[in-house]
Amino acid sequence: MKSDHILKACLGIYIVIFFTYLFGPLLIMSIASFNSTEFPSITPWECFTLMWFNEGKTTFDGLYYAGLLSDKYLHEGIKNSLIIGIGVVSLAVPIGMAAAIVLTQLNSRLRTFFYTLSISPVLFPGVVIGISTVVLWDRIGTAFYPDRNSLLFSGVFLTILGQTCFISTYSFLIFVARLQRFDHAQEEAALDLGARPTQVFRKILIPFLLPAIGTSIVICFLASFENYNTTVFTILADKTLTTEIASKVRLGINPSLGSLALTIITITLIAAIVYEALKRKEDRKRSEEQKKLLSETFSQARVKQDKKKEFKLPKFIFVLILLAIGASFLGSHIYKNDLYGSECVDRLATEKKKNFEKLFENRPRLTEE
Repeated sequence: MKSDHILKACLGIYIVIFFTYLFGPLLIMSIASFNSTEFPSITPWECFTLMWFNEGKTTFDGLYYAGLLSDKYLHEGIKNSLIIGIGVVSLAVPIGMAAAIVLTQLNSRLRTFFYTLSISPVLFPGVVIGISTVVLWDRIGTAFYPDRNSLLFSGVFLTILGQTCFISTYSFLIFVARLQRFDHAQEEAALDLGARPTQVFRKILIPFLLPAIGTSIVICFLASFENYNTTVFTILADKTLTTEIASKVRLGINPSLGSLALTIITITLIAAIVYEALKRKEDRKRSEEQKKLLSETFSQARVKQDKKKEFKLPKFIFVLILLAIGASFLGSHIYKNDLYGSECVDRLATEKKKNFEKLFENRPRLTEE
C-alpha cells in the first residue's frame, strides 16, 4: 500500500510540473499584459492597466508602444492570415478528400505507392517547400505571364499555394481514417437501385464524411494560421500574423503581444467550451431518444430503470477556486496600494522622468583642456 501511495504521489507531482511547464508561460504572459511596464513582466509590478489592449503607451522619453487596437501592422497581418487560412482550407480540404477517395478505389499494389506519394509533402522541411514554391512560380511567370503586378504573383497567393502543398496531407490523413470505417456495400446497393454516381456521392458519402470535413477544416485553418517556416519565404513583401510577430520580437518584445496572446487564448477556450457543451447536449439528446425507444419497444417491467445519480463536485472546481483566491489577493493588493488606472501610469512616468533627469545632471562632464 505504501508503494502505491508513493507512486501516486510521484505521478501527481509529475503532472503538476508538466502542466506548470506547459501553461506557465501562457499564464505569465496573460498577467503581464495588464502591467504598464514597457517589457512584459510580472515583477516589478507598476500599474494595472488596459492600455496594451487599446491605444498603447508613450514613454517619458517619447517612445511609442502601440497597443493591440492601434497597431495597424498587426491588423494587416491578422487580415492576411485569415485570407490565407480560408484559401488554404478551400484548396486543401477538397484535395485531401479526393486523394482519400482515390486511395480506396486502388488495388493493393498501387495503394501503397499512392499513399506514400500523398504523405510525402509533409515530410519535407517547410523552408524547402517555401523556396521551391517561389522559384517555380517565378519560372512560370517568366515564361507565360510577364506582368508581375497581377494577384497571381502576390505574397498572399504564393503563401496559399505553398501551405496547401503540405497542409492538404493533414486533410488526406483525416479522410483516410474516416473512410476506413465506411461500408462500400451502401454505395453498391444505391447503384443497384438506380442511383447515379453523383447522387451516391452527395447523399451517401458526403453525409458520412461530414465529421471528417469539419475536423479537416479546423486543423487546416489552424495549421495555416500558425505556420511560419513556409510563410516567411512565400509571403514576399506582404506580412502575416506570424511574420509580423517575429519581426516585432527581433526589435524587442512588445507588451501588446501579451494582450494578443491573451485574446487568442480566450477565443480558443470559449470555442472549446461551446463545442463541448453542444456535443454533450447532442449526446444527451441521443441518449434520451434511445431510452424513449427502449421504453416504447419493451414493457416497463423489462426495462431496467436508471438509479438516481448522486451529485459529485467536479475536480476542476477546486482549480477554479484556487485561481479565484489568488486573483482576489492580487486584486486587493493592487487596490490597497493604488496600483491601477491612468493616474498611476502618469505618476510613475513623472517619477521615471525625474530620475532620468537627475541621473543626467549628476553625470560627470568632460572638461576641455
